[in-house]
This record gives sequence, structure tokens and C-alpha cells, in this order.
Amino acid sequence: MKKRILVKVGTNVLTRPNGRLDYNRIADLVDQIAQLKQDYHVLLVSSGAAGAGREIFQFTDEKDPIIRKQMLASIGQGRLFQVYTDFFKEKSIIPAQALMTQGDFRSKTHFANMKATLNGLLDNNILPIINENDVVSNRETSFGDNDWLAAMTASMFQVDLMVILSDITGFYTADPKNDPTAKLIPKVDKISPELLALCEDSLSSGGTGGMYSKLKAAEFAAQHGVPTIVTSGKEKNSLLEASQGKTKGTYFKAQKRKRLSVRGSWMNTGATPKGIVTIDQGAAKALKENKSLLAVGIKTTEGSFNVKDVLLIQNEAKIKIGAGLSNLDSTELKTLLKSNKKPQGVIVIHKNHLYTL
Repeated sequence: MKKRILVKVGTNVLTRPNGRLDYNRIADLVDQIAQLKQDYHVLLVSSGAAGAGREIFQFTDEKDPIIRKQMLASIGQGRLFQVYTDFFKEKSIIPAQALMTQGDFRSKTHFANMKATLNGLLDNNILPIINENDVVSNRETSFGDNDWLAAMTASMFQVDLMVILSDITGFYTADPKNDPTAKLIPKVDKISPELLALCEDSLSSGGTGGMYSKLKAAEFAAQHGVPTIVTSGKEKNSLLEASQGKTKGTYFKAQKRKRLSVRGSWMNTGATPKGIVTIDQGAAKALKENKSLLAVGIKTTEGSFNVKDVLLIQNEAKIKIGAGLSNLDSTELKTLLKSNKKPQGVIVIHKNHLYTL
């Protein structure tokens, strides 16, 4: 069975300084993906729809920047996909377009349908090209940027590698565009608050994300067992080199995780938890042994939730270790936790409805 790689390419890689598409860069990307597909199943998360829209139409009256971006994306999405189709046709590759919102990941039915459809495309050697559905997305359903969409998709499929192609070679100790003393960090074993602070104010000029969003995406992917490489999309063969472990960029190590079912994958990557339970070491050990979560092992709880709502489970270090469906509502659970003597046998999440990472 072929391994799977998810490639995310940003707006600044696909466009020229004037904001329009860079066809030479797209042709080079297509050539690398065609070579990659000989040995891997590839999913492509691509920005650039708004850049494609600018080639067709320029707005003069629309003042709302969000509406303007959505209008440009709606005009340019078809154009961008057609450009990809034309280039991939020369490589005898059939692409398929998939537009998503975060709401699709939150819905268990939508999540299962997305995964089944994309799996079917990959099984038939078709290349899924994924982008956010800007026309219908809003503050509640938007990913914010395609780095997050890529991380959620990579985690949904538990791909073997996620490669984020940027206009910068990798993650540095400072912004290399402004600081000539900035040094590349070749490997990150664990993303710390200090690392996030280094790039908290970064924002790419053409897109909606910066290095901060890439770090958060790599962190999310790592938590779900997916290693990530951030490297330059403007250097020749950078994608192929990344797939061979020869990257000049930054490698983010993944945590060891087991493979999840569709339901477990949805709970841990797409579902919006209604509450959080923090558990002690004994309970964490019990969950690894495929046992139910008992009230006696819960230290604290947060949020307002009902029976059968999704709860996020974390250890005392605030690290997420799983998710599951609650047997109790938040009022019942909080009452139990406040009592001086917790009932030993009360099941908060049954093992049949609990999925650990």
C-alpha cells in the first residue's frame, strides 16, 4: 500500500509580486507532484484562488476586505482549478476539486462522507485538490488560513508526511527578511511557547497565514501522529527533497499515535468538544489499557455539556490524550467532583465511545 503525503502550497508561492498567478512556479510544482505520485498517494491543499481572480476582475467599489476576498476567490477558484487541470493533463493525472469549511469537519456525517470520497479518489489514482469554500465560509466556519485546513486534513487521513511549501525556507530564530542574523532551526522535537512567541506577530503579505499559523498547524499534526516539513516552495525540487528526508527546511517530529477509526478520527480532529476533562495519571494509564473513564480519575472539568456530547480528555500537563462521548451532563459531573467521596464505579465515558490518541 502506498504511503500518503499531503502538500500544502501557499499564496505567496503560487503568485508573483503583483498578486497574479506564477505559471512557471505552478508548472514546477505539478512536475514534482507527478514524480511524487509514482510512489505515493498525494493530497494537495492549494491557496491562490483570490490571485487567480485578480487576473480576471478588479474590484473598485467593494470596501469590505472579507467580502472582496470571497468574491475574488469565487471568481478565481474555477480558474485556478482549470490551470491545475491543464498542467496535470500533460502528466496524465486527473485532478478532483474539493472545497471545505470547518463546519464540514465538525459534522460527523460530513466528516465521514469527505473521508470516504477522498479515499475513493486516492484509490483510483486521482489527485484531490483541496481549498476552503470561501464563498460560504464565515467567522464560525472559516479555517482562518489553509495551514489549518491542511493540518486537519492530514490528521483526518493520518498521512505519513505533511509538507508546507512557503516563501521562506523554514522556521528561523527571527524573520530572515528583516534580521540577517536569523538562523534556520532544522528540527523541532516539540513546539514550545517560546517557539510560538518567536513568530506570534508574523503574517504573510499575500495570504492569511504566517509562520505562526504554520507552527500551530505542525503542532496539531504532530499531536495526531503526522510529521511536518516546512520548506521553500520557490526552490527547485524542494518538495521531492522533503519527501526523501533531504529538506533544507524545518522538520517537526510527530508524536507516536495509533491509527483511528473514522469515528475516532472525527472526534479527535473535527468535532467541536463541548467540555474538557482533566484526568490523573491513574486514569491516563487505564485509558491506554482500553478501559472506561471513571469519575474517580477526573481532577477537573470545564464547559457546559449534555449527555452524548463530545468531551476532550487531557492529562494534568494539559496535553490532549483523547476524546469521547459523555455519559453525564456537566451539572451531574461537577456535582460528583465536588462531593467528598467520589463513587468508584461511575462511568463518565464508556470505553466503547472513547478514543485515545
